[in-house]
Formats: sequence, structure tokens, C-alpha cells
Amino acid sequence: MAPSTTTTELITETRAEFKGSEPKKLPTYEEIRKAIPAHCFEKSIPTSVYYLIQDYVIIAGLYYIVPYVEYYASWPGLLLWYWFMGMFMSSLFCVGHDAGHGTFSEYKWVNDIFGHLAHAPIMAPFWPWQKSHRLHHTYTSHLEKDKGHPWVTEEDHMSRGWFVQNFAKFPLSGLFRWNPIYTFVGLPDGSHFWPFSKLFTNNTERIQCAVSASLCAICAYAAFVLCDYSVYNFIKYYYVPLLFQGLWMVMITYLQHQDEEIEVYEEGTWNFVMGQSQTIDRTYGFGMDKMLHHITDGHVAHHFFFTKIPHYHLPEATVAIQKVLAPYKNIYKKRSCYDFLLEFLRLNMKLEYLLGKGTGLLMYGVSSKYQNLRKSKAA
Repeated sequence: MAPSTTTTELITETRAEFKGSEPKKLPTYEEIRKAIPAHCFEKSIPTSVYYLIQDYVIIAGLYYIVPYVEYYASWPGLLLWYWFMGMFMSSLFCVGHDAGHGTFSEYKWVNDIFGHLAHAPIMAPFWPWQKSHRLHHTYTSHLEKDKGHPWVTEEDHMSRGWFVQNFAKFPLSGLFRWNPIYTFVGLPDGSHFWPFSKLFTNNTERIQCAVSASLCAICAYAAFVLCDYSVYNFIKYYYVPLLFQGLWMVMITYLQHQDEEIEVYEEGTWNFVMGQSQTIDRTYGFGMDKMLHHITDGHVAHHFFFTKIPHYHLPEATVAIQKVLAPYKNIYKKRSCYDFLLEFLRLNMKLEYLLGKGTGLLMYGVSSKYQNLRKSKAA
């Protein structure tokens, strides 16, 4: 199904309005970088290792208390335990996330070792994920090149069957969209576990995949041994927590990049600063932003300097970026998101597909800019 003439005209007008609205649309990357205090770019191995140990200790503590949770609170308590276990496994992922970007330390071999230590126990093949994630950061909000976060156009949506169109609207789908669907099955980038998937283009990458996947398998086997070789216990105490960790990862990632006002660009319209400016800082509150290593409320700064700023400097860098972007209307995006789970579910229901393919600028039909143009054209 092709977009209607009216839709195309509206998006084209929006693009023209966007291009002509300000003499200088955005600051340059260098202007933003100069605004960041120099020490925010410093990487400390002791600090990074501290956070890795902190997350391991918390996860170990959660495993220690789970018999008491089950005994005193039964299955509702276990469900709550899964929720917090998923969150803190995501915290551990964020430490490995620093390693994958090279912000854990100045040394690649240190980053590789600690990246595997953080990611292998939670079934995230480090080197394959590092590759797919780098493409997402390099081309954020590019319609075709933004890997790991594929954008759905009107044409794409209409060509799919009912189940695929509505799968994300099912609340429990988030449990499966990270692992197995994204990392194991490989939708859309290719399997992160299979060396011959489309994600890899040379033998070095395939060997790296085999190594990272093997370390994940070793960790899974160790968990199976710790579960007394019981398949039931393995699923209950290891695999289900991993599903909840996947839910947290999908939810966090989705809310960082999805909103009614998000704009997506095609080749010829996209540039790095414009793409990164479509990232959203969301404050979850209740101490969660700190425990999640500011991947939630410091994501704009992370996107602009994803290979340069470690997570513990993101709050200060965020303040500096806010000041630089303040003169540019609607460029810096921040949302209070204390109801983050409900917001995740609401946006999955509301944001189905982007309009405007072929015009250079795409947006959701529910965006205020699009709706205002519809009203003005109707008048």
C-alpha cells in the first residue's frame, strides 16, 4: 500500500518547514564536544571494575534471597524477584555496554575481557553484539542504516500479516524480543550466535562470534550445574530471569528512540548530529537511573559521544549538552518517565509506522507537526 498523495504532500511541506525554520538548525559536533568538561572523557579501570563488581554482588544477593522470597511470598514474590533480577542483569549489561564502546578503559584487550565477563553470563555474545550495536550508533535515526533499531514505514507495515503487525502490541512480547528473537534467531540483523549469519562478513568476525557464543554456552552450562542438573530449575532460576532482562533491554531501548515527535531521515537528509538529536533522555526515578548506570537519563550524551564518555560521567555531560542545545527548539528531548512500563506499552500500541518515505523526512502520523499541517491544509 503506497502512501496517499495528501500524506506525501504533508510530509514534503513539513520537510520544507523544518529546513527553513532556523538559519542554523543545529550546533556542530565540535561545538557540542567543546562544551563537555574535559574530565568527562577520562576512563578509569578501577571505577569501571567497581561497577562490575557492584552488579555481580547485587545479583548474587538476589539469588541468595530467592528461597526466602518464594517461601514467604509465593509466586507473586517470585514474579517481583524476576522483575528486579531483570533490571540488575540489565545493569550488568550496561557495564559490558561500556566495554563494547571502548569506554570501560583505554585498552582494547581490557575492554574485550571485561565485556565478555559482563555479557557472557547473561547470554549476550559480546563481539557480535558490539558489531551490530556500533551500526546503530553510527547511523541513529537513519531509515535504512540504523541497525538494531529498525524503523517501520507505512509500506513495510501494510505488507505484513496481522500477527507481525500486532506482535509488539502484546505486552508479554517484550520478554522474547531481545532473546531469542533478536540475538538468537537474528531478526532483523542476523543471529549473534551463529557464525555464518548475515551479520558477519569475514572469517575474523565469524571466529569472534564462535568465541563469544562458546563463552555464553559455558556460562549456561555452569548455571545448569548450579541448578543441580535440573531442567526445571534451570528454566525457573536462569532462563526466565534472562527473559525479564530482555524485557528491560527492549523497554529501555524502545523508550530511548520512540516518541510521537521523533523524526527519521533518509540518505541525503540525514547527518550525524541530526540523527543523534532524535534520541530521548528518560528519567525513571526511584534510584533506577543510577542503578542502570544512566543508560536511561543520559542517553543523549551517550549517543553523541558513545566511544568517548563512560557511563559515570554521563550526568555531567548531559547538563553541558542541555545548555548547548537549549537555543534550538525541540532539539534536546527529555521526558519524566516514572510510569515507564505503561509508557512502553502505550507507545507500542500507538506508534505503528512512519509516514513520508521518499521525501527525506519521516514521522509518525500522530506527531503534532504532522497534525498541525493536516489542519492547516484542511482549512
